Amino acid sequence: METFFSPRRTWPDGPYLHFLITFDDPGYRSFADAHRPLLASYGDQLGVVPPEWLHSTVQGVHHPLTREQVEQAVEAVRVEVGLGPGPTSLQLGPVWPGPSAVTVAMYPEDQLAHLHATVRKALSKVDGVRLREAGGRFWPHSTVAYYRSPDVHDAEFNRCLRAVRPDRVDVTVQRIHAVYLHQDLERGYYTWDHLAALPLCSAPRLTVRERLTELREQAAREGNGLWREAWERASAVIEPGLGREEISVGTPYRAGQEYVDGAGALATAFYLLARETGATISSVTRRQVEDLAWPSKGTGLGTPPMSKRWTALLEGLGHRVDDPDDLVMVRWRALCYEHPEPDPDYADASTYRVGHAGETGLQALLAPSNRERVRFDPPLDTLAEEP
Repeated sequence: METFFSPRRTWPDGPYLHFLITFDDPGYRSFADAHRPLLASYGDQLGVVPPEWLHSTVQGVHHPLTREQVEQAVEAVRVEVGLGPGPTSLQLGPVWPGPSAVTVAMYPEDQLAHLHATVRKALSKVDGVRLREAGGRFWPHSTVAYYRSPDVHDAEFNRCLRAVRPDRVDVTVQRIHAVYLHQDLERGYYTWDHLAALPLCSAPRLTVRERLTELREQAAREGNGLWREAWERASAVIEPGLGREEISVGTPYRAGQEYVDGAGALATAFYLLARETGATISSVTRRQVEDLAWPSKGTGLGTPPMSKRWTALLEGLGHRVDDPDDLVMVRWRALCYEHPEPDPDYADASTYRVGHAGETGLQALLAPSNRERVRFDPPLDTLAEEP
């Protein structure tokens, strides 16, 4: 037997990007809890996984990534699993006392192996991502305890563990989750920072509110104070009226995604205006945002497109356009995607998004049809409407 977090398993750096099945299913938590008295009796010899950290790893990336690579990897997996066959029904149990951990079997293995292969396929398309060799047959499992001492697993432990034997549990997996996975060596198990929820076959679909929460938490975790405030206000403006809109994958027109892109552009506008003028994020008005986006609107004067102007403004503030770890520029480059012209022979071509993702998203948010749903604070609306 061996200690799980041995030198050969301990990461030299990290955390690392992983894609997990997480378990908030009460049936599986009860299954794990049935073993907890026995496992707890071994004290510090075991790292017993608390309910909130129960998971099954679908695929990990075991080397550092830039923020841009993380962004690209998560979005590649989001699209790939969103086009898949849909939610997966699983059965968990029994437990397996292994050489370094107590794991729970997961069936059917072929469905989980397919999900694993799908995630690997998506990650293999991202520049700079190196995956460990797939090896032989994929082994789906969830771990309830990691050995912190090589002396835990003996005949008595094995007999007692087999004697618990709760019924197997059926669960349905509707999403996998992108996380930064941490090795908590002091407690003897894994924890994580949540990055994104990735629906299987877009069912149930992700909502605008959920996606904005992910982006807001990212800004709070990895960005500077002003970027965090910009996202907090953008979310506060958009979520009340549009938060329930759904985001789907693989369809020509995605209203929910358009609003998320608009939120990114709005947060960028708040950030730019605060940096440029010294104003607080909370004092920026709708009119200021519109003037920043479309300064020649109604004047007949030609100006460079919004994408070029805002890129230049960000560079003027010290952001390097090609910095893969600058959170502001990573988000801005994602918003600079140009939606192509649709095939005119496609029956629903008129529903396609066309043009710069950030600008078209901002246009949708600030359109007259959304005036009542996308509301700045009332005093600011009043200021924005003054002549």
